[in-house]
Amino acid sequence: MSSITSDITAAAPQSRTGSWDWWLLGVTFGLCGLGLLMILSASSVMADQNYGDALRFVTRQIMGLGIGLAAAVTALVVPWRWYRTRAHYVLGASALMLALVWTPLGHGAKGARRWLDLGPLNIQPSEVAKVAVILFASHYLAKNAHKLKDLVGGVLPLLGLCGIPIFLTFIQPDFGSTVILCGLVGYLLIVAGMRTLWVMIGGTVAVAGLASLAVLAPYRIRRLASFTDPLENASGDGYQVVQGWIALAQGGLFGQGLGNGIAQRGFLPEPHTDFIGAVIGEELGAIGWLVMVACYGIVLWRGTVLASRAGGLYGNLLAGGVTTLLAVQAIINLGVIVGWVPPKGLVLPFVSYGASAVVVHVLCIGLLLRVGLESPARRTV
Repeated sequence: MSSITSDITAAAPQSRTGSWDWWLLGVTFGLCGLGLLMILSASSVMADQNYGDALRFVTRQIMGLGIGLAAAVTALVVPWRWYRTRAHYVLGASALMLALVWTPLGHGAKGARRWLDLGPLNIQPSEVAKVAVILFASHYLAKNAHKLKDLVGGVLPLLGLCGIPIFLTFIQPDFGSTVILCGLVGYLLIVAGMRTLWVMIGGTVAVAGLASLAVLAPYRIRRLASFTDPLENASGDGYQVVQGWIALAQGGLFGQGLGNGIAQRGFLPEPHTDFIGAVIGEELGAIGWLVMVACYGIVLWRGTVLASRAGGLYGNLLAGGVTTLLAVQAIINLGVIVGWVPPKGLVLPFVSYGASAVVVHVLCIGLLLRVGLESPARRTV
């Protein structure tokens, strides 16, 4: 504890040269508030019928937000020099958590073991792995940027270490998170300056490998088939997407009003998690949906600005990595709803129900704000 205190004290004079990003902070609070409101609307009937508690999912989401806020405050208080040098412990802890899903602590659903059952909260280790990979890879690449021309001594050690949580995520199975983890590592390597030829070769191999793995599982083939034409199998694998379309169409321009949607009343599976965007479209209409999309655009904008102003490669990689994570998850989730992306089971950041996800996503905002405070730039726009 004394080492933490001394690190904070030593770093304080030079770490507060930047400024708060009020745009990012405000839009995050707005999205979290929207999420609580829509989770209540989308889940209350089902929660009351199944658990006798209409507020069950909202209560758990509030708990996740509280933990996420505590984690974000910690990220703001502790200088990145401290947790940067301990990034390998974070990566190792995430790998251990992923391995523990195969022990009695693990919890399975729908043929996948993705959760740790810890009483009032179920933790999804793959969500933790995403930020752990960003923290570790950012530190490694900033420290070893001069070795990126050395494939064996510079790049392969990073791929090997990050490959552990990626492999453990894949075998759960969680193909969507696996794709995101691979994409994050690739993005960070590109930003750090890896040779373009190696990037092209590595990207081609990664895409080919993931595509091959995707078609090995029969259920993934069915998902891909239903993605190409959901209406062809509207009562089977295409059912959820079709019901999401119906909900969006029902919403029209101004929506049916909060609590007046019918999609979540047994028609739309997972209305409070993966497909909460469809509920928003039905109840708040196209205008509400577009406002939400604009909020994610602001997160992307501010994250990009903070990454560009970061004082050094580490801050650039860290801010760029967490911004990419938030933006890609939002794009994929909303893309699934409108039929542009095959179903992946990824939540909508800050809005979908999921305690583990919201903890990690709020922590990401704390990391972004910390980068802003570490930055020598003082402007807020």
